[in-house]
Amino acid sequence: MTLLFRAVLFLGLVAPVLAAAPLRVVTLHSVLTEIATEVGGPEVAVTALLKAGADPHTFNPAPTDVRTLAQAELILGSGFGLEPYLDKLVANSGTKARIALARAVIRETVPTACRHGGHAHTHEEIDPHWWHGLANVRAVTQLVRDQLAALRPAAAAQFAARATAYAARLDQLAAWAQTEIATLPPARRQLVTSHEAFGYLARDFGFTIHSLQGVNPEAEPSARALAALIDLIKRERIRAVFPDSTENPKLLAAMLRESGATLGGTLYADGPGGADTPAATFAGMYRHNLTTIVGALR
Repeated sequence: MTLLFRAVLFLGLVAPVLAAAPLRVVTLHSVLTEIATEVGGPEVAVTALLKAGADPHTFNPAPTDVRTLAQAELILGSGFGLEPYLDKLVANSGTKARIALARAVIRETVPTACRHGGHAHTHEEIDPHWWHGLANVRAVTQLVRDQLAALRPAAAAQFAARATAYAARLDQLAAWAQTEIATLPPARRQLVTSHEAFGYLARDFGFTIHSLQGVNPEAEPSARALAALIDLIKRERIRAVFPDSTENPKLLAAMLRESGATLGGTLYADGPGGADTPAATFAGMYRHNLTTIVGALR
């Protein structure tokens, strides 16, 4: 066997392995992690900087995350101000990765709203919790499909097939949601939460949101805002209030004592929970939240 023949044989053996190297994707939210994993399949290696159950409002990248970004080929984020660290992180890492943000494909955004003394008005700030709208998740699935295909054209058909399968599951989830919400009279669709994160869910199903803290869960509610919300709960006879999974339910203790409402159950506002929760997947989170809300208010 000549040296040249051996070299050709060696290249013939290793070339498929080299060609099959997975596309390196870094995600900045757990819903993006799920979408990239589902659509990417074995052609993609997904690294999640923001782990399931973590609060995206308070996330701070670790030094090791700089190295992770340096090796990435695609970075998936939300936008809407949820990743204020991203520009600095990208600059420090020197990454050449393509960056794709969910905000680029979400056409119908929802402004935040607040209520003082029972009077509601909107703010110019956009609700960043895009994952509570199924239309948004469909659009982001298509975005991920297209970004992956642009970087790995040879696997475009596989990405498209998986994206279609994932979208079909979203359609099934939407059909279930319509059946579930139909059991809750429109007059009872008053959602009192610790922080405002369900604007897209409210738009889709006709809820009115009353939040104690606004979009940022770190914001301290004023005594005046708390008193106004207690008065509203009494006046509208709202049956339950809902804390979210990343906060201490004691925040709502005074409201419960004085308003007569009950604790309606914990909601997952900022994304899916950990593997040991009923909200370990996007569908699990969505079903848990809607079932919890409808069950407590019905």
